[in-house]
Amino acid sequence: MKISIIGIGKVGSTISFILAKEGLASELVLYNRTREIAHAEAIDIQQAVALTPYRLMVRDGDLEDTAGSDIIVIAASAPMPKQMQARSALLAKNIQIMNTLIPPLLQHSPNAIFINISNPVDALNYEILQIIRQHTHLNPWQRVIGTGTLIDSARFRDLLSAQLGIHSSDINAYILGEHGDSQFAALSSAMIGGELIDANPLRQQMVEDAKRSAWTIFQAKGYTNYTVALAVEMIVFSIVEDLRHTLPVSVLIDGYCDVSDCCLSVPCIVGRDGVHRRIKTQLNAEEILAFQKCAHHVKQQIQACYQPSAED
Repeated sequence: MKISIIGIGKVGSTISFILAKEGLASELVLYNRTREIAHAEAIDIQQAVALTPYRLMVRDGDLEDTAGSDIIVIAASAPMPKQMQARSALLAKNIQIMNTLIPPLLQHSPNAIFINISNPVDALNYEILQIIRQHTHLNPWQRVIGTGTLIDSARFRDLLSAQLGIHSSDINAYILGEHGDSQFAALSSAMIGGELIDANPLRQQMVEDAKRSAWTIFQAKGYTNYTVALAVEMIVFSIVEDLRHTLPVSVLIDGYCDVSDCCLSVPCIVGRDGVHRRIKTQLNAEEILAFQKCAHHVKQQIQACYQPSAED
């Protein structure tokens, strides 16, 4: 299994280390605009692999060196200033970056599964898919996956776990929609051992606390990396081993809750070919409206990038 990581910053390097530590690739290629950084990280991680039971090759490279990748993780992004208030502020610059990176990556690895972590995840995921469509005249939505609300769901379950005294892995509760301000919890279907979780005001506050926690971390550190990296590891593991785990990830929506032609997070069965199926979670009327609001918000982000500015 060959995996390429595109963008070796704080997050990309953490992802690279975790994938190597878990032995999820036979070859790991690290690409960064400043190659010296990728080179140093590759050496450091390769030496760390000697302390694991796995045998793999970690190296830096150019885009051509990613050829034949089974999985490509997109972690490249415009700089994120600490004062940034919304992920959508990165969209215009990150679309430019994707227009530069995706065509050659696609040329060298036409059958790769793309996992995008760059923000704003949903809008950028849609743009990556559009670039692939333009170059292949195909619609491989199953192979373009954003980490999306897998991260937010983990944060929410962590809070629920502490409050309920139950291990987070035994809590079946999803944050859905946008990986951003309009995200919501599908509390009407949240369960523990088949028992519905009460959607009381405390739980609603937990949704907001989970959402704000990312910004608390970001404003102090300038980035979030551990939860994101483990979310990628979970997706990659499910692909590599064809585990068919159900994960809330960002994919192209086609008719769910009357939403189409937009990338948002819904529970998906993830396996060797990418997304095998999108699960149609039963939402109540309020949650359906929240999902539609997410779609409207993401589409507005994209439209704003293509509207001429006042100076034009």
